[in-house]
Amino acid sequence: MTGDLPQGWKKHRLGDVLTLINGRAYKRREMLNSGTPILRIQNLNGKENWFYSDLELPENKYCEEGDLLYAWSATFGPYWYRGEKAIFHYHIWNVKTKPEITKGFAYYELLRITDAIKGAAHGVAMPHMTKTGMENWEIFLSPLPEQKRIVDKLDCLLAKVNVCKSRLDKVPEIIKRFRQSVLADATSGKLTEGWREELNLGIDKWRYPKIEEIIESGPQNGLYKPATFYGDYVNRIVRIGNFYSGEFINWAKTKKLKLDPEELEKWALNQDDILINRVNSIEFLGKSTIVTDLPGDCVFESNIMRFTVNKNSILPRYLVLFLGSGLGLNRLRENAKHAVNQASINQTDVKNVIINLPGMREQKEIVRRVDVLFSIADQMEEKLETAQHGVDKLTASILAKAFRGELVPQDPNDELAEKLKNLNYDFNKTI
Repeated sequence: MTGDLPQGWKKHRLGDVLTLINGRAYKRREMLNSGTPILRIQNLNGKENWFYSDLELPENKYCEEGDLLYAWSATFGPYWYRGEKAIFHYHIWNVKTKPEITKGFAYYELLRITDAIKGAAHGVAMPHMTKTGMENWEIFLSPLPEQKRIVDKLDCLLAKVNVCKSRLDKVPEIIKRFRQSVLADATSGKLTEGWREELNLGIDKWRYPKIEEIIESGPQNGLYKPATFYGDYVNRIVRIGNFYSGEFINWAKTKKLKLDPEELEKWALNQDDILINRVNSIEFLGKSTIVTDLPGDCVFESNIMRFTVNKNSILPRYLVLFLGSGLGLNRLRENAKHAVNQASINQTDVKNVIINLPGMREQKEIVRRVDVLFSIADQMEEKLETAQHGVDKLTASILAKAFRGELVPQDPNDELAEKLKNLNYDFNKTI
């Protein structure tokens, strides 16, 4: 907050109005499968992988329903604890308020300053805020009655914002289902059913070959290079994180590496090569793409296989659409070999995949229609991103307005906050 403070507002150090109680650090051998729950930051963020302890600890190392907590390492932010009595981990503070600040006001003020706290955090691998740094952070307090009005107003407004966020969060899954529905209709013939009727064509003209029947070269597995070969070099390498099913490679995000001329000759990518992810977790196994717009010499890594097709028989784009459909992915994965946290397919698995293959003219029409519909989905995703960004800014804007004293009317009869420092009653119940 800059400029003149509203009437009755005063500057304070966080440590003057809040007490930050550290949790307890645990060694792995102390984290058990039963006992008292150990609340970690992961659990605050909704993950259910709980650990437990059988240790008897001082009472201030436990948190209970309704406690205000603050995560000060890696993931930052205030949380209301909703659950059974638990031991809170070292990377969490239990925040206790003093008489001049209500718990609800403290929550929203901590929420407001969290981005700034992240920016001031120490460390790279695990950024964190020191307790001293947090206690010295300056905030501004209004009189207690105004704090109550601010909290009530924020509860109302941000509840509406959260409803909006919740609805927007459901949209990506809707768009994903839309894309899959388009692909299902495209590869079953439903998408072009009317088109065939107009041209007096029948779906009986479709063929159902194996991929091996339309392959021109490959499949070929990619190149493995140790991490020491990666760096500021000329040649690029496509890795499994550079593409998703049906989506083109983002060349700007590909890594560079040092290659021998023989390696480049053997594994160099060419326009219209088809790439398939052959090793991954099962939900990503078999994702595919087409190589387009090559920026220069580029190879592909060992977790990927590549092949080319006879373009007189099949459009590369149509094949990638088919492989990205539910039907195509199921056929790719039906013989997958499963291991811990990953699955794999081999060249034979790929060659044996049966394709729903219309004539060339219909393939072109299918690709055209899918591209039109997918462009609509792309526009929806762009609008969604804009809306989500707007909602995120709205939260920050509301909080900023609240803590400038502009969200609710002020009352000259409100007691000044500094007059309440020595009172002994508990204002935490005013939230």
